[in-house]
Amino acid sequence: MRHHEFYTKRKANYPPVVNPIFPIRNGWRIVVTTAIVVLIEPLIIMYKNQRLAQFSLPYYFELIEYLLLIVVPFLVFLFWVNWRDWIKRKSGYVWSGKFEVVSKQSSFIFAYLLLAPGVDNKIKVSQALFQNVRVGDFVEVRRDALGSVEEITKVKDISIRLAKSGAKKQKPEFS
Repeated sequence: MRHHEFYTKRKANYPPVVNPIFPIRNGWRIVVTTAIVVLIEPLIIMYKNQRLAQFSLPYYFELIEYLLLIVVPFLVFLFWVNWRDWIKRKSGYVWSGKFEVVSKQSSFIFAYLLLAPGVDNKIKVSQALFQNVRVGDFVEVRRDALGSVEEITKVKDISIRLAKSGAKKQKPEFS
């Protein structure tokens, strides 16, 4: 997350997780179950495909290697996703910042808002928010503890717009 100085730290109100698929406290069970499956599955493969062949230890280890090449990346991905969610919830805080829309950019698929203050604050938004926000409006960007954007909302503060328009209309008089 860039530009920490434009964000304030607030208490998060994440809803409780209801029945997670792979909770952290059951991680050891997942690892043990996977190890047992990886050790038993080559025996099943050998028995079904080659009933007449004798058991050979090198072929058994070769099948274990193939299964590990399939299973380990999948498990690493599952643990990584759960770890990120656990870290996010454990911190209990979010970073919230209020920015002014300086410019809007749209491509064929994506829509971006350029925000101020800061240098090169370009953030990807949904098309609905892109159509709803005008240049000069204020948006609130909410980031999680790891720095990824959680929510972008338009700030409905009419007094800011009135103050800006009043400041533009009044010209200082020099004598």
